[in-house]
Amino acid sequence: MEQKKIGFILVSLAGACYGSSGVLGKMLMNTGLQPETVVMYRVSLGFLILATAFLILNPTSLKVKLEKIPYLMVCGIVGVVVGILTYFYAVKLISASIAVILLYTYPVFALVLAKIFVGERITALKIFAATLVLVGCFLTVKGYSLTYLKLTGLGVVFGLISGFSYSIYMVLSKIMLKDVNESAVIFYTLGFGSLVLLLINLFNQSLLVSLELDVWVLIVLIAIIPTTLAFTFLIFGLKYLEAGRASIYSTFEIVSAILLAFIFLGERLEIFQGLGAILVVFSIFLIYWK
Repeated sequence: MEQKKIGFILVSLAGACYGSSGVLGKMLMNTGLQPETVVMYRVSLGFLILATAFLILNPTSLKVKLEKIPYLMVCGIVGVVVGILTYFYAVKLISASIAVILLYTYPVFALVLAKIFVGERITALKIFAATLVLVGCFLTVKGYSLTYLKLTGLGVVFGLISGFSYSIYMVLSKIMLKDVNESAVIFYTLGFGSLVLLLINLFNQSLLVSLELDVWVLIVLIAIIPTTLAFTFLIFGLKYLEAGRASIYSTFEIVSAILLAFIFLGERLEIFQGLGAILVVFSIFLIYWK
């Protein structure tokens, strides 16, 4: 199978896995867990699963040159910790629909950063596809309905930071993949992210509360699907793709998210939401075919 196709499949699968984070996260927060706690469990347990697998299967793949560690640390802290936490805070301060739209500015940021740091070309087609993604996302999350609109300045800032952070993770990971093994990129970025989240939650009293079995099942699922699997698919797929293209492919997450919300949360799917999902899928395949 050609590399372009492998990269497309892996990054699209990553997007599909990331799409489950909203549903699983909402179900966990409905049990009373705070966003910081949910994120900590998600990243830390996901890291432990991956670390165990890598150490058993191929521990030598985790060896990196000492000078690469600071870059991997920045990638983990900015892309994992800042990106996820600012998104959750944005959801708390503004409507979830607007927070999602702001998060999905990341393909635009990724195109610019990839041009500056990796030398990838910004083509009219990429700009058009990124614009279609934003429009599709706007429709998918009911941005057209005033009922769902709620804005604060700080919330908007958090939303934009989440999108920018995710684009940094993608572009910086692409740079690291030039001379760092894929397993090592995943291991160290999630590892540093996990460490910071554990420190943030160090004095969080809710961690001492006994959790029911069904809550632990949700925690394991959010650790495996949108973390262990998603980050693995993304990084291994990114090896075969431009960061700009990969950022657009990964927006399949929004399609996965609304389908899962429809199936598991009983959320009603409106016509304009379906149209938005179609636009996102169309933009993905438009970039792939060209």
